Amino acid sequence: MENLRMVRQQVREIIRKACDRCKGSGFLPGEIEINPVIEIPREEEHGDYSTNIAFLLAPKVRKSPQEIAKVLVENMDFSGVCDKVEVAAKGFMNFYVRDAVWRDTLKRVSDKGLDSMFPNVGDGRRVLIEFVSSNPTGPLHIGHGRGAAVGDVLANVLMKTGYTVVKEYYVNDAGRQIETLGQSTYARWRELEGDPIPFEEHFYQGDYVRDIAALLAERKDSIPSCREEAIRFMARFAGDEVMRGIERDLADFGVVFDNYFRETGLYENGDVDETLKALRAQDYAYEKDGALWFRTSLFERDEDRVLVKSDGENTYFASDIAYHKNKFERDFDILVDIWGSDHHGYIPRLKASMEALGKNKESLKVLLIQFVTLLKDGKPVGMSTRSGQFTTLKEVLNEVGKDAARFFFLMRKSDAHLEFDLDLAKKTSNENPVYYVQYAHARIESIFRVANDDGIGAASLRDADVGLLALRDEIALIKGILNFFNVVEGSARSFEPHRITFYLLDLVARFHSYYNKTRVIGDDRRVTLARLLLLDMLRQVIRSGLGILGVSAPEKM
Repeated sequence: MENLRMVRQQVREIIRKACDRCKGSGFLPGEIEINPVIEIPREEEHGDYSTNIAFLLAPKVRKSPQEIAKVLVENMDFSGVCDKVEVAAKGFMNFYVRDAVWRDTLKRVSDKGLDSMFPNVGDGRRVLIEFVSSNPTGPLHIGHGRGAAVGDVLANVLMKTGYTVVKEYYVNDAGRQIETLGQSTYARWRELEGDPIPFEEHFYQGDYVRDIAALLAERKDSIPSCREEAIRFMARFAGDEVMRGIERDLADFGVVFDNYFRETGLYENGDVDETLKALRAQDYAYEKDGALWFRTSLFERDEDRVLVKSDGENTYFASDIAYHKNKFERDFDILVDIWGSDHHGYIPRLKASMEALGKNKESLKVLLIQFVTLLKDGKPVGMSTRSGQFTTLKEVLNEVGKDAARFFFLMRKSDAHLEFDLDLAKKTSNENPVYYVQYAHARIESIFRVANDDGIGAASLRDADVGLLALRDEIALIKGILNFFNVVEGSARSFEPHRITFYLLDLVARFHSYYNKTRVIGDDRRVTLARLLLLDMLRQVIRSGLGILGVSAPEKM
């Protein structure tokens, strides 16, 4: 945005220059750092932007926020941008931007192109986002789907804002769960062979185990005769088969990973042993009761944790430390892990282990995904992977489609519980949020088809006079359109992709209200061109926002 400052930036510059004048007069200390937080007020009567800079300065200059705000406003030259700046109760400053500034900015964004306007938050920094990472012991369920949507959309947001992003899936293909999958498959295979054995309660019960066993029944010659070897063989076979299904389901969901990193690789290349050796060497690992423990309590308010059990088996914690050490050593600036909310207690110990290995634990960001309740006919659908009583992501996609699934998964903040209403997601009416947004895009496309039939092409919009956009609903739409860049920036800085969903719903509500009251293509060609330019920018923003969400923008519905 080198050549075009967005409106928020212009307001920020007004504040900065006022502070500089106050420094020059001695009202503010010369060395004080100015970093105003600029927000959009919830109430329209409080202006277009608001800042709490006076509150931030108050303890540093030992004056009341009201006094500071009053002096700052007195030193502001805002006439080119704002109609007025008011000091509100308690010291907030509210900025009322001139309509002409909104219109002019919209026209310049139209001339420059939408894609050139995204803020460069990342500046090329490398980010590794690890998400989903479901054990390959069964199909993905809807909880995994929510994590997949959050991770994939966050990656899109970060790429839009100047980060270099790599998406990775960590395959837990070692340990007892894989062994249990092998035992479960072996038992089902024996059933198919007419030589059944007891099917233990802790085995995986889903029909997918029978399907895998049926595949093995066609490959009898490849199965070792020794039971233990057969179980190990089947564990690998079943795990690989499940992973192929997971990859297919993710691709259908619009999620494609750059890397699939296998846990077994950490053992094969010696990463786990090397990591444990490094922790021992620095006395961050010690032996007690025949087990190897990590001194978590040296770094976090958490108890020490087992790395190697007394029977010599490594814990998942040991391989997780080695995996994150590996990630840091691949020269990423930021590591993002997306976990289920039940892993909350795991965060302190993992950060402690990174600090023990000399890594910057603040570069590790963990986002938690709260549980999803699936509703059908107004009633919750139960889920349990081991018992087989669960709704898979594939079943949800078959029922509602990729677009609705991705949109619905992002209708709440990721760490808040989500109710996914299947019946609502299938509705073809404005009650359905994703339909509501997509229909707005399709409706705008239909307007442009009419305009094209009337001989008004895209080239005509270059001559549009935005000064003719005088209706309050038109100014509100312009503000909504230009706020897109602020929302994307905020989403990138906070790692909160759901902000895009919320924004689109608010934006298209403004459009539907405007459309129901206003004739876009009328007898006055100049007004028509102005309104078409407004709607052209609106459809570009809707399309771009839906694109970030991985949701289609249909031309007809």
